[in-house]
Amino acid sequence: MGSRNVDPVNGGGDWVCSKPDHWIFDGTGMKKGEAIPGLIGWEYHGDPPKDIPGLEIVAEGTALQGGVNPQQWTSTIYPGPKDNFVFNASTIWWCQDLASPPGHWLPWSHWSRPYGPDDRVQQITHNLLRRAIRK
Repeated sequence: MGSRNVDPVNGGGDWVCSKPDHWIFDGTGMKKGEAIPGLIGWEYHGDPPKDIPGLEIVAEGTALQGGVNPQQWTSTIYPGPKDNFVFNASTIWWCQDLASPPGHWLPWSHWSRPYGPDDRVQQITHNLLRRAIRK
């Protein structure tokens, strides 16, 4: 997936842009360090491998595991084997910011809550899908 699970995983936090000049952020207006509040859900990934050529960290930050223990997470994108790419949002809650309702009932959070539809998440998803169908 371009990132590895943080152990233990059970927390939450904000999704923070670290590479605003990357094409996935086109049209979002996001700046480095700008956060999408509550988007990191209780499952997230960190410790990206260093052996994947072209892997880029596009967002990263700190989640609070158990509401108190800081854990680093990373969102990555890298070239795939067949002129494609792999994107890891590093959150189970990406769909929460795409639409309302998201199509399922959100369980009680683990020290974080998504805020609902977000134009930036919708634009990032749009950029990813447009790039995927051009490949």
